[in-house]
Amino acid sequence: MSIDFKENIIRLMQHPIMHKPISELTGSEQSQAYELLDSLVESSMDNSCTQIGYIQISRLYYALGELAYEQGDAPERIIKYFLSSLHSLEKGGIDLSLNKWAELVNLRQSSES
Repeated sequence: MSIDFKENIIRLMQHPIMHKPISELTGSEQSQAYELLDSLVESSMDNSCTQIGYIQISRLYYALGELAYEQGDAPERIIKYFLSSLHSLEKGGIDLSLNKWAELVNLRQSSES
C-alpha cells in the first residue's frame, strides 16, 4: 500500500463526506471528495483484486456517481460511474443477471410451497 493511498484514506476519513449526505456538502467539499475518491479508485485498480477489493472499488465508483450527479456533471459520466460500480460487483462474484434473479425467485417459491 503506497503512502499516497494511505494518506488519501486518512483524508477521506476526516472529510465531511463521511459524516453528512453528499447533497449537504458545499461545492468545495464536493470537489475535494471527488478528487480523493478518484485518486483512491486509481490506486485501488489492481489485477489481483479479491472479491472484497472489487466490492470496495464498487463503493468508490458509486460515491463518485453520486458526487457527479450532485455537481450536475454530464449524464454520460454519471452513468459511467454507476455502471463501473455494477461491473466491479460482478467482477467480485456478485451475479446481477436476470437469470440469477429468476433462479432465486424460483427457489423462494419452491420453499414456500
